[in-house]
Amino acid sequence: MSILHNIIKKKGYGDLKVQNYFLIKKLKKIKFHFLNNKKDLKCKININKIIFKIKKNINFMKNLL
Repeated sequence: MSILHNIIKKKGYGDLKVQNYFLIKKLKKIKFHFLNNKKDLKCKININKIIFKIKKNINFMKNLL
């Protein structure tokens, strides 16, 4: 295991697969709000942040293999 993986576990973020599960769940909740308010800038920023975190976790998991 890499040092970064150990840091992530120690900070309480948990396993990357579990973290992705909850990020996707959060993304689904925001999606319904976004469908009603297309011009909501804060919502767009949150969606982009969540998608970036999910992509980063997936790339990190690929590198661990």
